[in-house]
This record gives sequence, structure tokens and C-alpha cells, in this order.
Amino acid sequence: MMTTRRHAATVVLMMLAAAALILTGCGGGDGGVQSAQTGTVTGTITYASTGAPLGGIEVSIDDITTTTDDDGTFTLRRVPTGSQTLVIEAGPDRGLVIPPGVPLTVDVVGGETTELSAPIQMIDDVDTPPAPPQG
Repeated sequence: MMTTRRHAATVVLMMLAAAALILTGCGGGDGGVQSAQTGTVTGTITYASTGAPLGGIEVSIDDITTTTDDDGTFTLRRVPTGSQTLVIEAGPDRGLVIPPGVPLTVDVVGGETTELSAPIQMIDDVDTPPAPPQG
């Protein structure tokens, strides 16, 4: 009788341990919770001469890439903490660039969202014929 109770208790404990692993996701993914070693960067990209938002602009930090929405906004998630450099590309057919000297570094804080304080403004590339911005 004592052996049966021990065996039943062991089975119950094993079932509880298995259920706990299933509920915690077995270590896969983060369930939408951002790690303290990464942060989020948000901002807006506009056309310098008119202030119009620019959609379809590629924004990246290292291998994390997104494209601006129609309203010019972007969000980069799971960006490593520390000083990071934004890379912004409009594509060769748009003829837009970031003016020289514009700072594109951002300090990313783990577990937080860093919102750029001002829009990043793009200008016409002097090496290509001017093209109207596409929104």
C-alpha cells in the first residue's frame, strides 16, 4: 500500500512538472515580453522640403529591418541595448537621401522604447533627378 502511494505521488509530481513546462513555453520565444537586453526604437521619416510623411522607407539597425508606414512612422523591436546606428534607405527609384551630418545614432535602453524626438528628414539626392516623394 505504501509503494502504491509513493508511485502515485511521483506520477502526480511528474505531471505537474510537465504542465509547468508547457505553460512556460519550454523556453521558446518570449511570449511578447521584451528582454532586458533589447529595446524598441520608434520614429518618423518626412520629406524635408514639405514635411510630408514618407511611407515605404526601409529603416534598420544591424539585421533588424522594417519599413515606414504611410504616415512615415516606424518601429524596430528587439534592438540590442547601447548606442546603435540607424540605416535609412529610400530605394534608388525614389532619389531621396539623408543629408550629410545628420546624426543617426540612438541609445537603446533594455526593456524600454526609445522614441526619436524629431522626425528624420530626407532630401532629394543631388546625384539623381528630383522625384516627388511617394507616401
